Amino acid sequence: MRLDRPGRAHCAGARAGLWLWVLALAAALPLAACGRGGPAPTAEAPLRQDQTELILKTLADAPSQGFSPARFPTAGLAEDLKSDDGGKRAAAQARLSGEIIAYARAQHGLGLAKSQMDPNWGMRPAKYDARDEFHAALAQNRLQAWLDSLPPPDPRYQVLRQGYLTYLKLAQQGGWQPVPAGPPMRLGSRDLRVQALRQRLAFEDAAIAQAAGDQDRAARPFDAALAQAVARFQDRHGLKPTGVVDDKTLAALNVPAIARAAQIRANLERWRWAPRNPSPTRVEVNSVAGTFDLWWDGQPAMHMLAAAGKPGDETPIVASAIHTVVLNPTWNVPDSIAHDELYPKEQANPGYFAAHHFTTEGGRLVQQPGPDNALGRVKFLFDNPYSIYLHDTPAKAAFDQAQRSVSHGCVRLQQAIDLAKFLLGRELGWPPEKVDEALSSTDTHNVSLPHPVPVEIFYWTAFVQGDQVSFRDDIYGWDQELLRQLDASPSSHA
Repeated sequence: MRLDRPGRAHCAGARAGLWLWVLALAAALPLAACGRGGPAPTAEAPLRQDQTELILKTLADAPSQGFSPARFPTAGLAEDLKSDDGGKRAAAQARLSGEIIAYARAQHGLGLAKSQMDPNWGMRPAKYDARDEFHAALAQNRLQAWLDSLPPPDPRYQVLRQGYLTYLKLAQQGGWQPVPAGPPMRLGSRDLRVQALRQRLAFEDAAIAQAAGDQDRAARPFDAALAQAVARFQDRHGLKPTGVVDDKTLAALNVPAIARAAQIRANLERWRWAPRNPSPTRVEVNSVAGTFDLWWDGQPAMHMLAAAGKPGDETPIVASAIHTVVLNPTWNVPDSIAHDELYPKEQANPGYFAAHHFTTEGGRLVQQPGPDNALGRVKFLFDNPYSIYLHDTPAKAAFDQAQRSVSHGCVRLQQAIDLAKFLLGRELGWPPEKVDEALSSTDTHNVSLPHPVPVEIFYWTAFVQGDQVSFRDDIYGWDQELLRQLDASPSSHA
């Protein structure tokens, strides 16, 4: 399934109750809904008819941006705005102004109450005075431009939104039929399930769609073209691209289109939390996909695999800036890890601490610098309330796994030393040999960067990759919780 893109884009299922509004949305946009609390104040002057039409159209289109049809209700407004009763018209204009101000706040990531959000959702949008901006747009006769500017400007948001509409349309048309359970399907397999597999893949893979529609070819056994299509599907879903339909692949194939739409919807909301004008030099981490990307002066400079927190030790969503590179770090072991994991190892195997260079300092377990230090040879510090950081690791096996959520919350990097050399070279003029020399000792070096590098850690379970939407399992359950909050009563967001 290819998506039209407004610009270059780079880089489960929710409970059934959370999808009911999506089903309704797929059938008809928009839906009438109940009202909210008392009317908002009116603008300084009555709205003109062309202005009310623009606002009504924007609010009617809000569900296509991933908002619940009940979020910005307009039922009865069109009639009341044309009423002969001046009081009714004024009340309708006040209500309309209140809804579009609420919409503007929501598009800037301010639609959910901070107190209700998971503490790990630490990325907060910038302050935005929607009421003043609305009145200024009216006074300066630029309402349309203001409305157009409200959604996140990143092209990846716009492409993801197109994907959302595509999956909604698929759901409206009935979606795809599940592929029946059975033994693994691979090259040479011959049964009716192979035909069902072709038909399923055809919904999202243009290369296989023609074969799925050709009865003669559809009846063929599992051939090389089908294996390649399976591998492409696996790659888009964070699975090893083996070309073999195993249980994990079958489970991903059978997630319904409506669930994928709901998943995209949760990620559209997360885009509204992200910095609207990201620095051209920045680090982006997708914790659930296990990827790291460095941008430098607006150009991709480095890509590598990452390993983030496992369920129960979630890596938070956060925006900060890397200010220090630590060469040969010590590891101050958190008490929970020391007591739950390391002290039992020492008890079971006396001498474990000595062999792995652990000492006790001030009653706390500390691992000294060295090649087997759990943080590897380098870590990258940025301010955050979670005490997390990016770091190297001596355990590289995780990078051979498709699912790399294995850490205690910090983010392990596949090529951390290369990143250190890049940053210290660009920021301080260090040649690579100087970094190697520092790492050859066991002395710890804390090197401050003169220009901190912005770092953004996201939880993208649906994201644009090339011209398609890629998906990852909602391992933390955060999609579920976010959808629940998005569908809560609008009055609770005041």
